[in-house]
Amino acid sequence: MKINVENILADFQLFLNSLPKISESKLASFAFHFQKSKEFVQINSLNQIFDDIFLFRISNTNNLVIGLNSALEIQPEDTRKFVEVGQNYSYWKQNIINNWNNKNESEASIIFCSVKFDPKNSSQLWDEFHQLRIYIPEMILSYQDENRVGYFNFVYKNDSNLKYYADKLFSYLEKLSELKSDSEVSTNFKASIESKLNDFKEWMTICNDALKHLENGDVRKLVLSRKYNLNVDGELNWDLLLQHLNTRFPDCYLFFIKRNNSVFFGSSPEMFLKVSNNIAEVESVAGSAARSKKSETDREFEKFLSTNEKNHREHLFVTNFITDVLVNFSNNVRVIEEKQIRKLDNIQHLITKISSELNSVKNLFELIDSLFPTPAVCGVPKEKALILIRKLETHDRGLYSGLVGLLDFKNNCELAVSIRSALVKDDQVTAFAGAGLVKKSDPKEEYLETNLKLNTILSLFGDEN
Repeated sequence: MKINVENILADFQLFLNSLPKISESKLASFAFHFQKSKEFVQINSLNQIFDDIFLFRISNTNNLVIGLNSALEIQPEDTRKFVEVGQNYSYWKQNIINNWNNKNESEASIIFCSVKFDPKNSSQLWDEFHQLRIYIPEMILSYQDENRVGYFNFVYKNDSNLKYYADKLFSYLEKLSELKSDSEVSTNFKASIESKLNDFKEWMTICNDALKHLENGDVRKLVLSRKYNLNVDGELNWDLLLQHLNTRFPDCYLFFIKRNNSVFFGSSPEMFLKVSNNIAEVESVAGSAARSKKSETDREFEKFLSTNEKNHREHLFVTNFITDVLVNFSNNVRVIEEKQIRKLDNIQHLITKISSELNSVKNLFELIDSLFPTPAVCGVPKEKALILIRKLETHDRGLYSGLVGLLDFKNNCELAVSIRSALVKDDQVTAFAGAGLVKKSDPKEEYLETNLKLNTILSLFGDEN
């Protein structure tokens, strides 16, 4: 990376000199510019240096951020709901000092977020990730079109040794300035299937059990998931893997989250919630069909998706749930795009976009808790569906079908549902995919749908499932 270390350190010293005397802890955020460079080519190098990394790219944009380490954990310990973060969020919102205006940065999304699907399900597979994590990285690299901005964040007190922070910033800048494209990392790793023999039988069993509950009216929709294991022999080239996902799925959210020896990554087509200037946008994503390289066949798949009763019922459950939640937070809820077709490289979805003007920005965390998890990954009604998922699924979803994204201190956010994703741990890739069941769903068709969704990850490893 091209970084003018000397100039940045000189500006940082001026920033330190400007910090006021305080009686309570303050959050300091120092912004600096760096020269344009490739976004993904340094992930291999960063992966060698840091144990805490969070990469997130917003769909359909060139806006990407990378967070390194943690300056401040905003969530209280063992937090399971967003509303429990509200008090700490408000405190740091009132106690932040920055130089953003000097760098023409009015507001920055420096708060990073990840949430597991089920707070009551915890396994060793996911033990390196928090149930809910809302934090501010120590170093943030932000790429927005042609603009490149770094943020060095730290918490200081009146008796803090400010030279310590100057030395720490210098250490970061020195490491970042030495990063180079790691093109020599081998791409010749080998992937082998761990177990697949019982996968289809298990899926048929749990789907048939689920259909009984659907027929009895216990739930109206239920989303079941499967996991698929691959053993990987060799070092993964994350630069190439992430670049491949970014190129193949530009209209999806890209994410890579590393904690110690575990990496969770994926490319999600589903926006969970975007709030900007008090306007909330939510996407209802439910109903899927395959793609084809032949135009005529692709149009047939699209027609099936547009007219199939099962897909429309499934989609309507999600849309109704979202609108019913939003009316509790807004007097103006509008469907702005209804049942549109979103075509990805390997699959197409029914999408409805819903917009609302929030009554109060103070209710952001309550809104998130009310929406999560949506019927697109859980079911209707939500609590009964959760109970059935715990009963029927034999695996811990962890961060799969949870949330990943960004927030700022003006009650804005952009959060994605963390689907089309996988966990890499101990030389094993565990990929996840799910399908929504309603009355008279065909388990075999749903199994094929999960195969389409698994393709997003498995194709990276030469296994199209």
